Amino acid sequence: MKSITLLPAKGCRRSQKILEYLQANHIPFQQIEFESPEGEELMKKYQFLASPGILVDGVNINPYEVLIQSECRINEIKAQKIFN
Repeated sequence: MKSITLLPAKGCRRSQKILEYLQANHIPFQQIEFESPEGEELMKKYQFLASPGILVDGVNINPYEVLIQSECRINEIKAQKIFN
């Protein structure tokens, strides 16, 4: 099982879509708020460039690898490869 950490930002559609995907598919993950002190520390350490911050087994995943950017929806095939 992969270790997944999600750092959602308040009011971010991308964050909400990925959070909903993980929950709907019963994929275990740790959630740390992007704006929290711990989130800010991880943001600097892993050099997140966009929200949400996503770590899978300690590797920074760009949220656009999981989303169809123009539609702001989950790319099911890519998400399954990354999260499962």
